[in-house]
Amino acid sequence: MLSIVTPIDLGRRPRELVERVNTLASESESGGLRLIIGHGDRGGRYDSILKEGMKKYHHVTVVSEKVSSASPNMARLRNIAANAVGSEVIVFFDADIFPDTNLIRTIARQTLSGASLAMAPCLYLSRVGTRRFSSHDCARDVVERAIDFDSGLILHWAMPSSVMAVRSDDYRELGGFYEGYEGHGYEDIDFILRLALVKGLVTPSSSLLIDRPYRAPLLAEGFRGVLSTLCLSNLLDGNIAFHLFHAKDGDESYYQSRNENAALFQRRIGALVAGLRQDEDACPPIIQAFFSECKRRCIDPARFHALFDARPRYMLQRKALHIRLRRTFIKYWNRVAGRYPVAIKKKNAQSYLKHFIQ
Repeated sequence: MLSIVTPIDLGRRPRELVERVNTLASESESGGLRLIIGHGDRGGRYDSILKEGMKKYHHVTVVSEKVSSASPNMARLRNIAANAVGSEVIVFFDADIFPDTNLIRTIARQTLSGASLAMAPCLYLSRVGTRRFSSHDCARDVVERAIDFDSGLILHWAMPSSVMAVRSDDYRELGGFYEGYEGHGYEDIDFILRLALVKGLVTPSSSLLIDRPYRAPLLAEGFRGVLSTLCLSNLLDGNIAFHLFHAKDGDESYYQSRNENAALFQRRIGALVAGLRQDEDACPPIIQAFFSECKRRCIDPARFHALFDARPRYMLQRKALHIRLRRTFIKYWNRVAGRYPVAIKKKNAQSYLKHFIQ
């Protein structure tokens, strides 16, 4: 059976994660897939609920390991689960991803057909988008709205993403995920980049050290732009994963550890590309690869122009009516104040507007 590897640490969002793992277990059972869960066991109530709940599924294996550290180690949890895989292909699939068994089989077939790495781009759904995303039938509509510049249901695109399939032998040859990363981020990028370098999927260069977040995925630079080229085929074919919404507190230690992980990533990848000069081509490789792939497939690139949209999110969201009325009134008030030699303060305008609305 095809194996799905999912890491779970219930130190945060335990109830929501248990619900999503149960959904993944149910969907993978109906899809004839094996699910292996790398479980960081903290000995809590929900840890017991998870282990007991999975016993009713014959296709699910829970590999538990006691943990005591404050931050989860997702690399370690992926490794302990992947080491229990007996199938030829491993699909890495997190609990927050909508359980699309067709997508899982598609990227697995790509790997079985010879690809060293099959990766699906991922759309992060908004709270509203997640509520409306109740079935596979919603997927096509969400993608169509996203590429039609409608940001109401989505937060952002993730390219590259951790939704990927690899051959088990390649995973073991690479030594799995590097377990020095704790908390949020970079352990999956570290694995993807090392695999891509070993298999010759990307060219070693010092541009791989550029760590620059993006708003528009097709304008990504540095290692993100390089690795995003590995998602292009699945993007154009519509093989897209969907990340379900969950609340995020940037002050959590889980997210604060991202800076430390970024520094660790720089040291590790820096050692791999040491001595290489900076690329002379200033154009991000994802741009050239995108237009080349569209030309090869006879696809109109304009269909995906929304993925070049680099506007900040606050410019993409339509504000509530009362906020737009307030802003319009203040602009008008300030114009009036500029015409007359009377000191009209902005706070007076806001006070007047409050009574006006009431």
